[in-house]
Amino acid sequence: MRTIPLLLAAAALLGPGTARAMTGNPGGATAQFLRVGPNARALGMGEAYGPIAEGAAAIYWNPAGLAQMKGPELAYSHAEMLRFFHHDYIAYAHPVAALGGTLGGSANFFYQDSMPLVTNTNEQVGTFRPHSEAYTLAYARSLQVGDENMAMDRRYFQELWTLPRATKPLEHGNEMWVGDLMVGGALKLIYEQIHTQSATSLAFDGGVIFRPAETPEFSLSFALLNVGTRPRFHTKTEGLPAEANIGAAYNFLWSGNRFLPAVEVSVPYYGRPSGKLGFEYSTMITESSAMSFRLGYKSLTLPELDYLTGLTGGIGFALRQISLDLAFQPMSVLGESYRGTLSYRF
Repeated sequence: MRTIPLLLAAAALLGPGTARAMTGNPGGATAQFLRVGPNARALGMGEAYGPIAEGAAAIYWNPAGLAQMKGPELAYSHAEMLRFFHHDYIAYAHPVAALGGTLGGSANFFYQDSMPLVTNTNEQVGTFRPHSEAYTLAYARSLQVGDENMAMDRRYFQELWTLPRATKPLEHGNEMWVGDLMVGGALKLIYEQIHTQSATSLAFDGGVIFRPAETPEFSLSFALLNVGTRPRFHTKTEGLPAEANIGAAYNFLWSGNRFLPAVEVSVPYYGRPSGKLGFEYSTMITESSAMSFRLGYKSLTLPELDYLTGLTGGIGFALRQISLDLAFQPMSVLGESYRGTLSYRF
């Protein structure tokens, strides 16, 4: 059994040394709304969602996860953050046999309450409402990694050794790199507006998820997000919040129950690395319904805010093709963050 070596390899990849080695520019980036992830299930698990990304929400977290879809899905997420920020996300994904993979599209809206527009003399002359949008088109497919013909040849020789004067060959199994490799990419159009000023840019997301043939419950992931052109506000340009994510997860299944731990490290181009840790326990209530409980932690806000601000939690309900997920995150003196997701699988 190769589970232990794989877990050790994942731990080495996710260690702090790797994160420090990839630390990027300490400057700033625009379009920060791109870092506000949709999907209440993901938030409930501390946003350690790259290695388990599935359904239409995978368009945002790791487009490679679209490859495992068996049918179409429509998902809508809404979030209320820090009392006056609002976030809406709608996504649809559909497996297309003619393309050998899955196509998906999403619309991302981030906006806030109206703000007063004042002059240099502090005279209010109106209001304005900053808002940002992103539209994404994604594609993913699954590839088999490894030489199946070699495995057939081994079976042939293992039968041959039973003949007289034949020499018994060595026992062979699948190598660690033999398995299912999901590959995905996404192109997004980004638009931001602040009063009369606006900016437009293009960005690319790409990712992979690998599941070994001998331990398909285990998954490793890598995603590169928000790599693209620099938006320009008037005469000033800034980069997008590009980041690299690497993660691992293991799916424990037994008699109608599932326990899913996941870990991920995020390394942004601007800023410092952060860690994410999440757990999900799911149980069948009836043959057509299930309930999930989630707990997570992310270290992104740890240096500036209270350590409890990294704690996340959530619950989920599934009935036939419909699922409802809810999540919560405390943000200390800034307030709380709530997120809900409703999805339907056709």
